Amino acid sequence: MYANSNTIQTILSQIKFPAALLLVVMLAFSQGCAGNKDLDAALDERNTYAADNQRLLERVHRVEAENRLLATKLVIRTTGAVVMHSLYAELVDDLENEIAGNQVTIDEMQSGIVVNLSEKVLFPSGSADVISSGRQLLMKVGEELKEIPYQVVVAGFTDNVPVGAKLADRYPTNWELAGARAAGVVRVLEDAGVSKVQLRAVSMGENMPIASNDTTAGRAKNRRIEIRMRPVVLED
Repeated sequence: MYANSNTIQTILSQIKFPAALLLVVMLAFSQGCAGNKDLDAALDERNTYAADNQRLLERVHRVEAENRLLATKLVIRTTGAVVMHSLYAELVDDLENEIAGNQVTIDEMQSGIVVNLSEKVLFPSGSADVISSGRQLLMKVGEELKEIPYQVVVAGFTDNVPVGAKLADRYPTNWELAGARAAGVVRVLEDAGVSKVQLRAVSMGENMPIASNDTTAGRAKNRRIEIRMRPVVLED
């Protein structure tokens, strides 16, 4: 702490300095006190600027990181869209006859590609065992899917008719029947070379019908398998 100026003046007056010299000493002391105060203020201002600069730098780094992440997502999305469109074109070409025969439909959507296969193309009535011709069809699909590292979800659907008494022990409800059919398709796709890491089997049961269950034709449309390809990269 600095000494009080009145105290200093008292001490100096007691030493009997000449008045002129006393004035010089007092001025020097006063200027020193003012100089120290200015220095403290300058140091405080410098520290404030330094703190502000650090906060600005941290904000710049966060923005740069966010921009890099957005750029990466854009590249992945663009690449995924190109790959999906190429896959769609190849599937349409490979399954041309099945599409023409209304056995298969292929839709290209923003979320990916959906291959819709009717029950009669893959299974006997009330069964989850893939027939020979259905296996050949799935092998063609699998040949295309094994070339891409994306998620493949196989969803099984039924109509709303309860499982018959003869099959009730094996498939108590449509949940079990749809799930077994989805699992059967997954096994064939794995045999075709699709990585098991990519594959998912899902039972939808009688939910999400695409036609009325009040007619025979409508129920036939609802009994189906959907293979959904999504541009989600999965790693072993």
